[in-house]
Amino acid sequence: MILYRWQGPARNFGDELNTVLWPVLLPDFFDEDPSERFIGIGSVLDRRHDGGGGKLVAGSGYGGYQEPPDLGMGWTISWVRGPRTARLLGLPDRFGVGDPASLLPLTGLVPVGPAVRIAFMPHFESAAVGAWDAAAAASGIALIDPRGEPLEVAAAIAGCDTLMSEALHGAIVADAMSVPWIAIEPLAPIHRAKWHDWADTLALTIRFQKLPPSSFLERARLSRISAYHAGRALLDRNAGALRMIGAGGYIDGAAAALRRAAREAPQLSRRTALDRCQAQMLDRLHLLRRGIRI
Repeated sequence: MILYRWQGPARNFGDELNTVLWPVLLPDFFDEDPSERFIGIGSVLDRRHDGGGGKLVAGSGYGGYQEPPDLGMGWTISWVRGPRTARLLGLPDRFGVGDPASLLPLTGLVPVGPAVRIAFMPHFESAAVGAWDAAAAASGIALIDPRGEPLEVAAAIAGCDTLMSEALHGAIVADAMSVPWIAIEPLAPIHRAKWHDWADTLALTIRFQKLPPSSFLERARLSRISAYHAGRALLDRNAGALRMIGAGGYIDGAAAALRRAAREAPQLSRRTALDRCQAQMLDRLHLLRRGIRI
């Protein structure tokens, strides 16, 4: 069995957690046999896995990036991220147990980074096309880059008094480590639904705060031009110049919005709800280690 993780042009914290979490939770489970694929953390339950071979799902979710998969022969579902994913795939709600990233603090892998009063973690796409490093500096708020080494990112989250996060897995890991978090509504609408899928497992209502684009390039990436390959290629070719258009105004506006969001009350799940989700996921992993698939 091989461990699947989504890989894009840059590292993404949530997807990279697969590489550190599963070898600890499922030691000696993976043998690099490509005839079966283990699908864990990420919004990756879709048609990308169509084709031959077995698929074992442990906590993945549907993200809306492709059509849902056809769960025919070869699929084994231990659990999925939340009840919304379960219903979309035609599974009972009881399969929507939680996101495996919530188990990270139980591994003992995460050191605590330097103490920070409040930090902001953008979505990795926003980090790539925006000017959030400059906006965070202008606002007096620390920045956590989701494209960093995953345990270093997790350590930075652990050191926060409060985390503001546009990245879903920033909030999930903060919540699991009892770091209060403020949800920043993803600038790209397609990234929003998965938050509610996770939150439903903890009986949470997400209170999103809004931020504007931090650069002209980021704004252009959210426009209809990005719906076309030629449009994305045009933006990529001119990224440097587009990032500089009106740079000061975009950065000032984003910094002011960050300061406003930082004044909002943070959230945390009820510890009893988190304990329940973690226990259910650990129970399913115990069955997998014993070779029992449900």
